Amino acid sequence: MKTRLVAAFLVGMLVGGAVVNVLLGRQVDRITLLNNSLKDALASREDEVKQLQQSLATHRIEKITGVEVYVSIAGGKDIPELDQTKGRLTMEGMVREWLQPLLGQEIDRLDHQLVSQVVDGRQVNVDGRGYVLRVKLVVVAAKTKIYVSAYPLKNGLLPQ
Repeated sequence: MKTRLVAAFLVGMLVGGAVVNVLLGRQVDRITLLNNSLKDALASREDEVKQLQQSLATHRIEKITGVEVYVSIAGGKDIPELDQTKGRLTMEGMVREWLQPLLGQEIDRLDHQLVSQVVDGRQVNVDGRGYVLRVKLVVVAAKTKIYVSAYPLKNGLLPQ
């Protein structure tokens, strides 16, 4: 009887071990595949980091080399086309002059919001006509671009 009990215990252990091996084997295979996938992803990211570090080491500091200004006159249907063109060119020159201190500034260290604040809301007088300037878009790059809309003042003159 003792040998039967020992034999049943050994058979139970063998059957239990086989069942556990089958059940846990799938999980072990899945985890192994996941581990290999993560190792590949890690190796890929490490290569990217090395390339970025090399790129950063050779990265030169970009500075603003030019300012391009685009002015459009909004709501100026009663203003003759020749006056609109002259006014637009004059305002573009004014804005370019205001933004002259940006030339040579490092792009990464520039306060980007300051660029639009220099121009936005300014009132200008061109050939006796008053305009309020509103910045629509600023693209800060080596050649910085600023898009401005000029709105004619209602009475046509700037307040004194």
